[in-house]
Amino acid sequence: MIWVAWRQHRAQLITLAALLLLGSATVLLLHSSMTGDIEERGLQACLSIREKTPGCAPARVEFQKEWFDLIKIGQGVVFALPVLLGVFCAAPMFAREIEHGTHVLAFTQSVSRLRWMITKVAVLLLPSAVVVVVLQLLVDRWVAAAGLLGPLRSSPFQWLNFDTIGPMPVAHLLFSFALGALLGAVMRRSLMALTTTLGTLVVLRAVVTNVAPNFLPVQRLTTSDPTISATPSEPGAMVLDSGFLGKGGQLLRPESSDVTSCPIGMDFGACYAEKGLTGSFADVIYPSAAPGLQLAEFAVFGLAAVLLLVGTAWTLQRQH
Repeated sequence: MIWVAWRQHRAQLITLAALLLLGSATVLLLHSSMTGDIEERGLQACLSIREKTPGCAPARVEFQKEWFDLIKIGQGVVFALPVLLGVFCAAPMFAREIEHGTHVLAFTQSVSRLRWMITKVAVLLLPSAVVVVVLQLLVDRWVAAAGLLGPLRSSPFQWLNFDTIGPMPVAHLLFSFALGALLGAVMRRSLMALTTTLGTLVVLRAVVTNVAPNFLPVQRLTTSDPTISATPSEPGAMVLDSGFLGKGGQLLRPESSDVTSCPIGMDFGACYAEKGLTGSFADVIYPSAAPGLQLAEFAVFGLAAVLLLVGTAWTLQRQH
């Protein structure tokens, strides 16, 4: 059964092997070149958040012009890879069999339908997981080598940072594969399964990225002086909302309090006092909440993947 699955999907497996080799070689080469550039420019001291070396500012700008976008592209590949594998490997996995009628031959053999499904999924999913994990680890090392000269300078909740570290790429791969397999079995047409899987995954990823932070604990920072913004002292914190406080403690947005109408040259403290502003506020989520959110999303995506695979098995059992 494994040999048959290999023969059927050898094009995808060869592509995965080539992707692993070429992707790994590319990331290792860029990583080595970047670390050499850091040493040549003498930027080792600028990798730390606590370092205030005056020469870091101009050197950081020059370094980021050359490397920042390349590193983000590497993260983007890790972000997109689970979706692409779910679309081009999982979606046609059963749809092509049913579309061409070859599933009839498979169903007449001594191998059960459940074993047939599990074998086909495993033959493609396991190599795909190896590719995703290896490339993720290599890109993580590349990002870490850039320190605060690279994407680590921004918040861990920034969508590329959040979805390309820890268990997230594997969680997305499992869900993408399970969704593609189910839609392929239900729709029975490869092209329709491909497009539907892609559209569904893009929409779901966008929704989850925007909705998930709403389930995290939010801390409200306030000041008693409206001329001083309430800002978190911890680097990487995500500010969800900010504005001013009124006399009764009510929250006022900058646009609703019309603070921009203060005349130029006027004392802003006096102007704010005339408008009834007594302080400022900011609703903040701290970086320490990011790992917990990742584990929660991993559990949700993992459970959803199991349910989707159960639905795929049920659909194939009913297939004639």
